[in-house]
Formats: sequence, structure tokens, C-alpha cells
Amino acid sequence: MDDLTPGEAGPQIGGLGVAEVARRLGVAPSTLRVWDRQYGVGPTGGGPGRHHRYTQADVARLETMQQMISAGAPPAEAAEAVLHTPHGQDQGPQSHSAADSHKELEISAAEHAESQVTRIRNLADAAMALDELVMTGILESALRHEGVTATWEQVIVPLLVDLGRKHAATGEYVEVEHLLSAVVSRCLLAVTSPQTQFPAGRIRSPVVLACAPEEEHALPVLVLAAALAEIGAARLMLGARVPASALAAAVARTGAHTVFVWSQTSETGDPSWLTDLRTTHPALQVVVGGPGWDRDRLPPEVPFTSSVSAALGALLAAGTTDR
Repeated sequence: MDDLTPGEAGPQIGGLGVAEVARRLGVAPSTLRVWDRQYGVGPTGGGPGRHHRYTQADVARLETMQQMISAGAPPAEAAEAVLHTPHGQDQGPQSHSAADSHKELEISAAEHAESQVTRIRNLADAAMALDELVMTGILESALRHEGVTATWEQVIVPLLVDLGRKHAATGEYVEVEHLLSAVVSRCLLAVTSPQTQFPAGRIRSPVVLACAPEEEHALPVLVLAAALAEIGAARLMLGARVPASALAAAVARTGAHTVFVWSQTSETGDPSWLTDLRTTHPALQVVVGGPGWDRDRLPPEVPFTSSVSAALGALLAAGTTDR
């Protein structure tokens, strides 16, 4: 999935392919595909067949977007900024206005990073006070302005990690973590509207989301469901403790081509049953995530993802009609 695009040639035919650009930026090709589909920051050059090529201006735009994200800007904001900033293919020294625009982008990223720190601190204070109303307001605002993936990775995960450290050191704050998880779940469900039909053109069939058998930590699966809903992708969330037979039945009944399975704990991370699932459904693309998996025993054709953004990219790349 992340190898060279079939038929990909060198820059002499008018640009670079996705694999070459990904190597230059140090990201997965699936990340570039997500940035293209979700934010419109993609290749603009011509290429053989339906394969567009990345021009020098496209690469410059991606480099700026990557720098902004690294500085703390949400991907949607970074994409909007670079799409409205000139990145000429044969530009000389930056004009005054272009240089000023770039400086403004850096300032905006710094301000955003500072606001995220404030948001995390306020959410932590509300959580420690068990103030459900304030927690809900902060999370609803973050989801509205930052989106699902950025809110999860930049706000919620840092707080959960901090609570985990506090619990490991003191044995306390279990009630805080439970309340935070409950509020996060409710806020995510509020932005994950039921589907009346699966949208055409983006995902051929629903992405089936499930926890491994006996795995009870379903929050990351809910995050992925909300992230897919945010971009209009079809999904079917089965939730916690999904038996292997039930997952196979759901795949058969929905005609799903893509499955994501989460394992939080080592007790649920035995991947042996995944081979049987793919044997029964040879066209099925299985993607897994979570710290519980025994990664040394994962089938070679099953990619492991370490974050929601990486999982989202892998699922979109696996399930698109034009793969």
C-alpha cells in the first residue's frame, strides 16, 4: 500500500510520484493521499493515465504545510493557508508580500500551539474537579474548530497520558479517567451522525471498525468512526469485545473491503485469528492499531498503525475506489 505507485516514473515525465515525494518529506504515501483527498493539497502536474504528478510548487506547498503542522497548526488550517500562499515553480527570492505571508503563517502556528496548551490545561483542571459541564464545553469547542483527529491527538491523548502517569505514581484518579472517557465518548457520538446511505466515490463499502475479541477499550475505535464521519466516509462501528466470528459475519453481510481492529492490552493482542479472517475473505484489507498487538507475529500483509491519523490514512488508501 505504501510502495511505489504502479507505473510511477521519474521526474523527467513532468513531476514526481507520491512515493518519491513521501520519501523527501519523510511521511507515508498514505498521508499525502489523505492531504489530497481531505484538504485538496495534492499533485497538479500531468502524468500517465489517471496518475497526476507533483510539481516543484506542489512539493514546496507540502513542505510548508508539514512545517506548520509540526509547529502545532491543525492540518485543515495549514492546508487552507498553503493553498492561498504563492509557491511558484521557478520563483526567485521571495517578494515582500510572500515573505510577510510566510511569517504570518509561522505566527499563526505559534499562537495555535499556545492555545492548545491552554486548552489542555483548562481541560485537565476541569477533569480533576470532575466538572463535566466545563469539560464538555471545551471538547465541543475543540472538535468544532480543530476537527476530530487533531482534538484527539493534540488535546485528549496528552491528557490521558498525563492521567496515566499520575495513576501509576499514586494509584489514584481512576474516577477522573473514567469521567474524561465518558465525556469524550458523548462528544464524539454527537459529531458521528447515523448514515442513511453510504456516499459514493470515496469508499466503496463501509470500513468496519472493531475491538479485538475480549478487548474492552473502545474509545480509539469511536475516534476513528468520528474521523471517518467527518470526511463523509462510510463506516460501521461494532465496538468492544467483537468475536472473530462476528467480525467475519459483518464483513460478509456488508461486503466490506476494509477492517480496522484495535487491541489495547497484551491479553487481547494475539493476531493469529487475523490470518483466518483474511483466508475467509482474501480481498479484505485488514489494518490494526493499539499497543496490545504482538507486532512480531502480525501477518506481513496486515499494516500496523500507531496513531489515529496514520490509521485514517491507511484506511482511506485501502478502501478508495481508485486504489
